[in-house]
Amino acid sequence: MIALYSSLVILGILGIDPIGIAAMPVLLLQNHPIKRSMAFLSGSFFSLVVIGIIVARYTGLLLINLNIKHVWAVQLLEIIAGILLIAVAGIFFWRMKHGDNEAEPSKVMLKRLKLATYQLFILGAFIVAVQSIVDIIFVIAMVKVGQLNLSVINLLVAVIIYAVAALLLQLSIVVAFVITPVTKRDITLNLIHRLLNNYSSGVLIVVSLVLGCALLINAYLA
Repeated sequence: MIALYSSLVILGILGIDPIGIAAMPVLLLQNHPIKRSMAFLSGSFFSLVVIGIIVARYTGLLLINLNIKHVWAVQLLEIIAGILLIAVAGIFFWRMKHGDNEAEPSKVMLKRLKLATYQLFILGAFIVAVQSIVDIIFVIAMVKVGQLNLSVINLLVAVIIYAVAALLLQLSIVVAFVITPVTKRDITLNLIHRLLNNYSSGVLIVVSLVLGCALLINAYLA
């Protein structure tokens, strides 16, 4: 189980959420910053756990049955996922080359982030729910869990570990804000904003490329 949990932590950290990360500095500049940012993160966590359990339980079992009948099925899915990840890396690289690499929330998103605190919980949950449909790293992690046919408790623990790891970067931004003296919080948030703009696209490119190649190699060696 330690190997599984370790791999889920790695995948969770690598499963970068640009929208969620970009929302943190915005929320932390508002009134009641901790309460509002944690409401958003709580919604994200709730959605990750619920959807993660559903995907792991049903998709994992489906693939186990499918692989019994068609041994090439999982390999084919790994190849498709690998190609998609490499394509994602290519898209972000193209955007970076054309100067479109800023991690800025859209005007619509900025408006949504002004919602009431309880609505931020719903917003966080909704964003994660939508992203989960196209988040290849999330799907890979949950399928990996599902294929092990774990007990309910172990499944819940595995999904929670992934969810915490996936939100670790957002949580670290909140922690950095809390431990920074009040007079220097604006400087800290500006620094975080610059780091996101300068490096988020590059990190996404590297992560997508490495994971995509790893999946293709794994499918080839299987």
